[in-house]
Amino acid sequence: MKIKKYEGSTEKEAMLKVKDELGKEALIVSVKNIKPKGFYKIFKKPYVEVTAAVDDKGILNNDKFADKRAEGFSQGKNANLELDPSQEDSTFVQLLKTLADSKHIADSNHLTDLKKNEQEQRLIKKSAEEQVDKMNMTHDQPFLKVVYEQLIENDLDEIYVNQLMLGLGELSYDQKATIDDVVSIVYKRIVKLLTDLETIKLTKGKTKTVAFVGPTGVGKTTTIAKIASYFTLNLEKKVALITADTYRIAAVEQLRTYANILNIPIKVVYTATELKDAIESFKGVDLILIDTAGRSHKNQEHQNELSKLLNEIEEKELYLVLSLATKYKDLIKITDAYNDISAYKLIFTKLDETSSYGNILNVKLKTNALLSYVTFGQNVPDDISEVNVHEIAKKILGGCES
Repeated sequence: MKIKKYEGSTEKEAMLKVKDELGKEALIVSVKNIKPKGFYKIFKKPYVEVTAAVDDKGILNNDKFADKRAEGFSQGKNANLELDPSQEDSTFVQLLKTLADSKHIADSNHLTDLKKNEQEQRLIKKSAEEQVDKMNMTHDQPFLKVVYEQLIENDLDEIYVNQLMLGLGELSYDQKATIDDVVSIVYKRIVKLLTDLETIKLTKGKTKTVAFVGPTGVGKTTTIAKIASYFTLNLEKKVALITADTYRIAAVEQLRTYANILNIPIKVVYTATELKDAIESFKGVDLILIDTAGRSHKNQEHQNELSKLLNEIEEKELYLVLSLATKYKDLIKITDAYNDISAYKLIFTKLDETSSYGNILNVKLKTNALLSYVTFGQNVPDDISEVNVHEIAKKILGGCES
């Protein structure tokens, strides 16, 4: 394994140096803005320092992790795929058996507990850190720190990072595991934790009612337009739109414009009673998509209004739309506020506006909600796909797009 630091006047310049020398398999450990210190600092300009590592095998771009085109929702490079156990090499299979047998390693039951018991996670945090630190001090397997810091760089909660790394220090020391072995095990653990998915599925002869909630500015209206386009144009289903976002005239007009383009009906409602009547009037369609007002999660009065509105929908699916560009602590506050309203599934928007993907796993584990869709641009009906847990796992580990 090769670890090296690269400098540039900008992050882009430093990244180009990494790519030129190490290739697209390079694992980005950290990106730092450096300000010169000392007496001569006035003669020097700030620069960006990128620390990168690479292993010859390039596990993150291995062909068996390549994405497959799947039927159904427009998925492209984000299509879900299953790993075939028969494709695993004997060395990795043995490593997995060692992990399962070791009292220090989190098995599948422990990974399930990870979602439910945060107190237990914090209790083992110290021992997990000690294992990683112990191996770092030997200087024999520096890639443990590379993987650890890569997860932290991607904004993954330190509690979850320590869980994912648990036991790998002893494994790498006793069995001389490579960075590929460690990354592959962590990758598998991330995929396992992300696996629960559920998107909109229609039942023949029955109207599906779906409501979308979330803070202002996350892209709810555009996301609804993309989903409406897919079911109307790709699946040729009867779709109707309802907007209760009457606080923003632009949002109403935006959705009305999409409805006109798709030639589908739309109703604007102002009260819970009007919402109930609108749903009743659309009983003959396959899918009803409801846009709600994006309001501050801190305003309890607004949350109460939303709760009252949603209570008028007897059978519904609820999707909480979140921007991946939002800070983790704010995401948690937002999800907590919506927990009081109803159970929801998660949609993450603006993947194209961030280079950190750890919050997808953070929020998934914190809320135990199901993942559904991700969006990555403003183009309608494109720039949306079902969540591909394998692609997200690769990105959390710093992998390049294949």
